[in-house]
Amino acid sequence: MNRALCYRRLDTEYARLLLTGQDRVRFLHGMVTCDVKGLSEGSGAYGTLLTVKGKVISDLVVSHRGAAGLFLTVRAQAVAKVCESLERYIIVDDAVITNESAALVQLGVYGAAARAVVLGDAGADLAPYHHVEREGVTILLCEELGPGSLHVVGSAAAVAAIERQLVEAGATLLSPEESEILRIEAGRPRFGVDFDEERLPQEAGLDDALSFTKGCFLGQEVVVRLRDRGQLNRKLVGLRLSGGGVPPVHSKLSHPSRPHAGELTSIAVSPRCGTIALGYVHRTCWEPGTQLEVTDAEGHSLGCTATITELPFPER
Repeated sequence: MNRALCYRRLDTEYARLLLTGQDRVRFLHGMVTCDVKGLSEGSGAYGTLLTVKGKVISDLVVSHRGAAGLFLTVRAQAVAKVCESLERYIIVDDAVITNESAALVQLGVYGAAARAVVLGDAGADLAPYHHVEREGVTILLCEELGPGSLHVVGSAAAVAAIERQLVEAGATLLSPEESEILRIEAGRPRFGVDFDEERLPQEAGLDDALSFTKGCFLGQEVVVRLRDRGQLNRKLVGLRLSGGGVPPVHSKLSHPSRPHAGELTSIAVSPRCGTIALGYVHRTCWEPGTQLEVTDAEGHSLGCTATITELPFPER
């Protein structure tokens, strides 16, 4: 893996939606957890779409593309539910959702050199989740595999030209295993792996997707009540593993004060950080430095210790 410059295809991992119509901004602002009304052309925001009970249907990125509409990037496995949920609330609003996934392809570019190679000087001041349009592609700065991640979206021909540019600059193609290492190092939860529709956004560590100044949104009452009353029982944390080998995903976590303290959701063996994981831990055990025992579903020790660690993971 070339950590300075690497890339991967995201065509099947993400879906690409376009929201048009005169009421698109007002409508979407009342649906998602990020501030849509505060966006201007070229800007964007990370957010979530929730159920009325505050559970996560999907996380997403909203990009303001001016007169072209609002562009939404969502996880492919959640796109049907996202479209269904949005369309259910389009009653008298002038808003139309179009799935552009088949017409557009998507490339992820990562590493310290990503901005310079793909954007040149134009990328120096680009803020997270903002984008630029150039040579037939939209280039979005995001946090997917850590700060400085770029998503390139456009026609197959236009994105292929960017891919050739990357290869000429010495970029390497990321394998799925390498992508997971970078994601877990950065502490970025993944829909369908670290959270799903059974999780509240605060449980899943999606605090950067929540705006508490924008006014009403779907599921807001639950999210605000949880913030104000501080009743979060479990949340996703970083864990550094040591001891006997690499435990399987969904291994359990135990503490002397709480035998059922949590569960591992993502695990990676990182050349920089060692064996690391993301997992849910009970509030009585989630302070950094707390040590937990890794067990199987029956509570038998797997010979492994998990230590709560601040995210993103520091190098060993």
